[in-house]
Amino acid sequence: MAEWHDLNATRVDREYVNGEGFLYLGRSYRLKLVGDQDEPLLLKDGYFCLRADQEKDGPAAFRAFYRAKALTRIGDRVAYYQDKMGVVPKSVRVLDLKNRWASCSADGHLNFHWKCMMAPTTILDYIVVHELAHLRYPNHTAAFWNEVDKLMPDFRERKDWLRVNGAGMDL
Repeated sequence: MAEWHDLNATRVDREYVNGEGFLYLGRSYRLKLVGDQDEPLLLKDGYFCLRADQEKDGPAAFRAFYRAKALTRIGDRVAYYQDKMGVVPKSVRVLDLKNRWASCSADGHLNFHWKCMMAPTTILDYIVVHELAHLRYPNHTAAFWNEVDKLMPDFRERKDWLRVNGAGMDL
């Protein structure tokens, strides 16, 4: 319980006001409320630009942004690593998985939380490789971790980073 409390101390309650920081691929970008853009939310000129009339719906705008970016970015990373690992998922989906970063169904569907887009690319790659390894080994056995280790010898550091910093990746 104490460890859970310590890890969740990194959780941040963000406000949708000018200057607030929001993560994207491991980097914090300041929020700028704007009045003159067609999209509810854009990443432009080093800022997240949220249309001012969307301020109350800020979380929904960010979730939609992350989902859209994740479909492409995670899809590309899965394609890259699946060739190296010799596995092929049936599908790649981006969902709200509550308190999981990703999952692999018994029939080969990979699901990723949209919050993965807040993590640095090295961590995103770890999540992708972890799930692809589940296509071959459904449980966290020694054989599973050996499969992850083949492509990512530093997976333990990446896994620890996610454990320590994951609670801070929220809206």
